[in-house]
Amino acid sequence: MVKGFYCVKTDECIPFSGCLECARSRLNRKLDCPFDEAVIAGMINNIKNKTAISVTMISNCHRASFIQRHHDTWVYPSGMYWAFRGQIAHKVMEESTLHADAVIETRFEKEWDGIMVEGTPDLVIPSQKVLKDYKTTVNIPSYLNKDRLVLAYENHRVQVNLYAWLVPYDIEEIEVVYMSMEETRICPVEKWAESSTKKSYQTVDRYMEENLVPLYEAFESETMPPYARNWACAEYCGVSDICYRELKKELMAARRVVPLKKKGKKNGDTAKTANG
Repeated sequence: MVKGFYCVKTDECIPFSGCLECARSRLNRKLDCPFDEAVIAGMINNIKNKTAISVTMISNCHRASFIQRHHDTWVYPSGMYWAFRGQIAHKVMEESTLHADAVIETRFEKEWDGIMVEGTPDLVIPSQKVLKDYKTTVNIPSYLNKDRLVLAYENHRVQVNLYAWLVPYDIEEIEVVYMSMEETRICPVEKWAESSTKKSYQTVDRYMEENLVPLYEAFESETMPPYARNWACAEYCGVSDICYRELKKELMAARRVVPLKKKGKKNGDTAKTANG
């Protein structure tokens, strides 16, 4: 559970209320802190200590999700700013209702094989059978697929496909809309079938079996998922300090494991056989 911020100037663990009061009283100006009180309040409001398994947890780093649930964590404000920046775009979208039946940032729940999954897609337009997700980014995707279409980033393709499965509407088209400081781009995403007999096809069921089930079992057994480096590790992970600390413990424990001796000839002795 996220308990508060690391102070950007002192590295102290500061509860959210203390950090916000420091900014409101203008004490942080004397420390040359770059965060205004409105920005800090927005970041605090954006941090959600979730108890259910969400689409974002399934499609992102399982180890980070486990740490956020089972450890008291502290984060740097700079590590939360990128998510807060994305909420600014969502706020603009909320205030410009362009479709009468638009379903905007509404939370849904659905069960998969006895496991409850929740998620909040940015926008669903039921009359058009369209689901959209908006992303702010430094670098707009540029990789072209075989049809010369720009592909959305992989984790975003996964996320919107799980949203399409989650919502109680018939969805035929999925889009990720990217916005940077210089440009915007709409990336259509191929929709997964719910299931398929062809092993080469990605499906909702196959993805859930490979990702939801291990995450659920890790939560239930309180066993941290194994380390796997991904795109978020370098700059966007708010729990990397705990992750690396636990990884060091795991590596040290692995080195202390004494391998079992193999049966056979050793020091001139002959291993016993079934016949004596």
